Formats: sequence, C-alpha cells, structure tokens
Amino acid sequence: MSNSLVPIFCATVLYPNKEGSTFDFQLWADKLMPEYAEILGDNCVKYEIRKVVATPNAPTPNFICSANFWIKSPEKLGASMADPRIPELMNQISSLT
Repeated sequence: MSNSLVPIFCATVLYPNKEGSTFDFQLWADKLMPEYAEILGDNCVKYEIRKVVATPNAPTPNFICSANFWIKSPEKLGASMADPRIPELMNQISSLT
C-alpha cells in the first residue's frame, strides 16, 4: 500500500500596517476571500484570514491583516489569474487599505 502525500502550498497575502491605515476586514472575510476561493476552484483546499491585534506596550505590528490560501498547484494558481473576474476582484482587494 502506498502512503503518498500530496503537497499543499500556501499563498500568503500581507497587508502593511501603515500609520493611519484602515482595513475593511469584514468585506475581505465575507465577500472577497470567498470570491477568490471560488475562482481558484478545487485547487483551493482552504483559506484563512487573520486580523492583527496590537499588544499594549509592544511595537506596532508590521501587518494589519494576513490571508492564506492553501492550494494544490502553484501552476493552477497562476492560471486562475486569467479568469475574467480577476481584474475587478483585484481592484476591490487593492482598495481595502
């Protein structure tokens, strides 16, 4: 019996925490991430989002949010960028900060 493992890759998106910056976490979590995962199709195993919380008396975090998309194939990830929905979705994502 073969016990071969299928490699999984993690594509990570980091949003810088610039002074005075804001981030629409709900829009990203509730609408944009699921839309992107839909475009990725069965290549997307799972996705997750992390909201950075500042710790009192600690340095300001470098990022306001991180998002991870766990995928089976980097090549399929690249190919998904040709989807006609991508330009509008990327425009919305870039307007989050």
